Amino acid sequence: MLVFIDESGQPNPNDSSPKPVIVAVCIDEPEVRRASSRIYALKRQVLIDQSTEIKALQMLNRGTFRRIQEKREFVESFFDLLRELPITVFAIKMERPQQKPPETDFLPNQFRFLLERIALLAESQKQMATLLFDGDGIAPYGGLSEKFNSYLHRSNEGRALTTITDGPYFVDSRITVGIQIADMAAGVMRLYEENELFRGVPAGDSFLHAISRFYRIVESKTVNQTNADGYTRYGLHQMSERLHYTNVSPEIW
Repeated sequence: MLVFIDESGQPNPNDSSPKPVIVAVCIDEPEVRRASSRIYALKRQVLIDQSTEIKALQMLNRGTFRRIQEKREFVESFFDLLRELPITVFAIKMERPQQKPPETDFLPNQFRFLLERIALLAESQKQMATLLFDGDGIAPYGGLSEKFNSYLHRSNEGRALTTITDGPYFVDSRITVGIQIADMAAGVMRLYEENELFRGVPAGDSFLHAISRFYRIVESKTVNQTNADGYTRYGLHQMSERLHYTNVSPEIW
């Protein structure tokens, strides 16, 4: 199983987003090529510039829906296609911290929660999960690649996740369709939370009506699971702000 991970917004008090989200898109390796081929075919069919990277920041905004018909058509077709793709989505929805989270050697909690869900899915399907991130793994979170490797190999909690392969790979989102799917899913979820669409959609707002529809598609691709202790692990999980400041206890290392 390949797992493509991306985020929309970052848990930082200086970030513009009050509702950052991190998303994992899980897909069986034999299905990745077929999914990529279908999305590339959609780009050829709809977009004038076929080199356009599928990025939520450029495509999921009011300007796109109001003025750029081809991108609006592409986004609609993209989420229609997402209904059919054999993927499973997990997400950790966060609150923007009021103060900067402490800089430590520990893996931030949102990644720990995401990994638990990925590991449970892989175990249920008797597979190994390989993680892929956008970027180089150096700058984010003070060296994300090192924190992942340390967590998986040095902590009791990480070593127990035996269905996760050795460590994450860092890839270029411009040529990795799985990352682009994760980016779009994360963007939709962030906009849904920021606009509190769970309370209802403002009448006459076609953009937010579309975001709500897309959110329901993403929501339909998740699963809730039960861990070994009998606790439910929701596929779309809301993480409280206080957990930005609480790291893994050193006793597990």
